[in-house]
Amino acid sequence: MLRFVFWTLFISNLALAGYQFGLAGKWPLEAREPERLKQQLRTDQLVQISASAAQTSSEPAAAEPEKKTEVIACLELGNFLQSDAAKIEDKLKTLALGDRQSRINISETASHMVFIPSQGSKEGADKKISELKRIGVSDYFVIQDQSNLRWGISLGIFKTEDAAKQHLSNLNNKGVRTARIMPRSLTTNKFAYQLHQLNGEEKGKLDTLMKDLPAHEARSCQKNS
Repeated sequence: MLRFVFWTLFISNLALAGYQFGLAGKWPLEAREPERLKQQLRTDQLVQISASAAQTSSEPAAAEPEKKTEVIACLELGNFLQSDAAKIEDKLKTLALGDRQSRINISETASHMVFIPSQGSKEGADKKISELKRIGVSDYFVIQDQSNLRWGISLGIFKTEDAAKQHLSNLNNKGVRTARIMPRSLTTNKFAYQLHQLNGEEKGKLDTLMKDLPAHEARSCQKNS
């Protein structure tokens, strides 16, 4: 009996030693876990986290909030001559702003005039106007007072000399050769439009319309308007 126990223990120890030294090959469990860990790279950088943290990190990021369309509180277009009122009204009707559109009167004092000297008579002035229309100049005014400018043609009155020079340069590029600049203080009654609460789509339409409007400035509404 003792001999049987001895040999049983001896054989068991031999089998255990063979397993530890790899003499019996690799068992499936060994290949599945311990050996797989040995083959991993940079195991020192592995960080253990909790199950709740893993679940949180796997959830998709919250969608970014939708950007709100920018709204312009009040945009002012001006300053227009009274003679341009009908043309501008027709253009702005397409925006259908209703009571979000208002008109204000403006007294504008200018000090420099771009003009063509007197043509000597109404017939001479009419002939010069025909020439201006032919080359695409549409902003003009025939001077009919009793000064030495009578039957001359005003092509614009400006607050500053620099603005007058810029306008004269533009006219020269169109082919107007006889225009010049002179100091002249004059108060002109003009008007402007205030457009309220414009959204992005309306502002885009307005930008297209503005290309066909007479010379003007787009600005934020003045506080005292």
